[in-house]
Parts: sequence; C-alpha cells; structure tokens
Amino acid sequence: MRLIPALLMSLLLSLPLMAGAAPTEDQLKQELKQAEANKEMANQAQVVEALQSALNWLNEAKVSAGRTAEYQKVIDDFPKLTQSLRQELQNQPEKPPAVSTDLSSAELDQQILQISSQQLEETRQLRQEQDRSRDISDSLSQIPQQQSEARNALGDIDQRIQAATAAATSSILAQAQLSALQAESAARKAKVDELELAQLSSNNRQELSRMRADLYKKRADYLDQQLQALRNTLNNQRQREAEQALEKTELLAEQSGELPHSISQQLQSNRELSLALNQQAQRMDLISSQQRQAAAQTQQVRQAINTIREQAQWLGASNLLGETLRAQVSRLPDMPKPQQLDRDMGQLRVQRLHYEDLLDKQAVYRQGRQDDVMHARAALAYCFQLAHQRMARGHFVIAIGADQHQMFHVWMRE
Repeated sequence: MRLIPALLMSLLLSLPLMAGAAPTEDQLKQELKQAEANKEMANQAQVVEALQSALNWLNEAKVSAGRTAEYQKVIDDFPKLTQSLRQELQNQPEKPPAVSTDLSSAELDQQILQISSQQLEETRQLRQEQDRSRDISDSLSQIPQQQSEARNALGDIDQRIQAATAAATSSILAQAQLSALQAESAARKAKVDELELAQLSSNNRQELSRMRADLYKKRADYLDQQLQALRNTLNNQRQREAEQALEKTELLAEQSGELPHSISQQLQSNRELSLALNQQAQRMDLISSQQRQAAAQTQQVRQAINTIREQAQWLGASNLLGETLRAQVSRLPDMPKPQQLDRDMGQLRVQRLHYEDLLDKQAVYRQGRQDDVMHARAALAYCFQLAHQRMARGHFVIAIGADQHQMFHVWMRE
C-alpha cells in the first residue's frame, strides 16, 4: 500500500516535465497517420488539424535551430574565417600578366568570352554580398522588437500549456491540442535563441560580408584589366593586318603607274575608312574608361550608404558621429551620368554600321572595271577583303561595371 502514494507522487512530479516536452517529429507523423486512417475517431478533423499544426511548429523550430547553429558557427570560427579571407586578399594579384603576342584572333576571342563570363560571376557574387550586408544592417533595428514579441508569445504559450495539461488525458483531441501547444512552445524558444545569437553575431557577419565583398571586387577588377588587355591586343592585331594590306596595295598601285579613276577612288576610300576606324577604336576605349570610373564611383556611394545605415541608430547619442558621417558624404563624387555614355556608345555603333554599308558598296565598283590592270585589281580585292574583315569582325566588348550589367558587342556582318 505504501507504493501507491509514492507512485502517485512521482507522476505528479513528472507531470510538468511531460507538459513542457515537445513530441518528436516521428511521433507526430505516426499519430497523424493513425488519425487520418481512423474514420470512426471522434473529432477526427480537429485531431488531424492539431497534429498537422504541431508538425508545422516543429518545422519552424528546426529552421530556427539551423540559423542558430549558423550564427554560432560564425562566432566560433570568426578568427579563422577572417584570417582565411585576408590571406585570399593578399594572394590576389593586382595586375594581370601580359598577353602573349603568339595568340591568333580566334584564340583571343575565345579568351575574351571566357574571362567575360568569369567577371560576370564575380560581379554577381559581389552584388549578393552587398545585399547581405544591407539586410544585416536593416535587421539590427528590428531585432529588439522581435525579441520582445517572441518572449511575450513564449510566456503566453507556457500558460496555455499548463491549463491544457490537466485536460490532456480526457480525450484524444485534448492530447493532440496539447502536442500542438508543446510544439509551438519549442518553436518559440528556438526563435528566442535565434534572435539572441543573430544580435550577438551581427558584427561578425557584417565584417565577413565586407571582406568577401572586397575579395569579389578585387577579382572583378583584375578580370576587367585582363579583358582590356586582350581587347587591345586583338584590336591592335587586326589594325596591323589592315594597315599592312593597305601598304601592299598602295605599293602595287605605285608600281603599276597611272591607275584608273575608279581604283584611285577606292584606294582613297580605303584610307579614309581605316583612319575612321582607328578614331572610333580610340573613342570607344575612352568611353570604356569613363564607364568604369562611373561604376567605381557608384560603388563608393553604395558603401557610404551602407555605413550610414549601420550607424544610424547611434546618431542621436553622438554629435561627433553625425559630423563624421556628414564629412564622408561631402567627399562623395558627383552623380555620374552613365546614360550619356550609353548614348555616345550607341552613336558610335550607328557610325560603324554606316562604314560597313560603305564597304558593302565596294563590291559594286570592283565588278564594273573588267579592263583594269589584273594585278592591280587582284591586289585591291585582297586589300578590300582584309579591310572588310577588320570592320566586320571588330570585337569591342565594354563592361559597364559591377552595378550595370551590360556588355556592348559590336559584331558586323561577314
């Protein structure tokens, strides 16, 4: 008989622990499967709904636990992660190697396409890190309110669990509802832990995001320099080919004596087209440089905005901080005008099409003089072919920058 009071006392002492312990996911899935299969169960729909709600709350608890583990890992591994990023920044070279002069035009074109793809990927990752840093800054002002709401909800759910524990043995529905409350309590607790570690790890996460953004930007700048070197080499190579062809044609014309008027016109037109093409190439290089400068200035402004967002919550507590931020804003560059640069590039492309049309008309003149000197006509055709290839295959690819993902490709008809 003495064992009965002892057993009752042990059950009463263990009741609060049982009330606060959330059921496992496997238990809930099994109970839900049984409830759905038992069509004769009283209040079947309510029981299924309560068990499904419990599973949903457990899923939320699992998500919060995963984020909590990530935040804790950032705190624990912060020294190692920062050291690794610093090493990568130091190992990243500043300038690319010189372009080999033995590469053909096709090989240069292939390398340009490959490096352009790599640069786009680095730029995409840079933009993601900038967005992540901005999200962290924005969340800092919201965390205190979220913590207060989560703690209040946790206190309320604990009171409801205590009230529901007494009726948990009265029916299957009451047990399912208690399981849902316990699962909700576990999710609320996990959310509180997540918000606390989110606040503690915010500075570390911001610093890591900033360092990764610096690394991606340095890689993108390196690839941009490499692209410019490849494009310049390709343009110079094709320019030399056209100039050599023009020199050979003029030499043959001089050796042939007086040439027909039509051929003399074509030679003069060829000289003018070659000069115009060189001027266009120089102008496009200038515009490309201006576009990169505009992109760099835009990035500088974005960084200043992120700094202001991070320090905005402390402006009321320090006048010196406000003066420092105003000084940073005053040193920002003037607003760039990339639209004007784009219009200039569009006009150059229109002019290039005009010159291509002129080249297409050269074939008409070549067909009209059957009685011209054969060797002069053959040399002239050779010149026209190389010049046409230079105009038709001129490859000017200009990356606007990290924030403007446009690539200008100038490809003429073969």
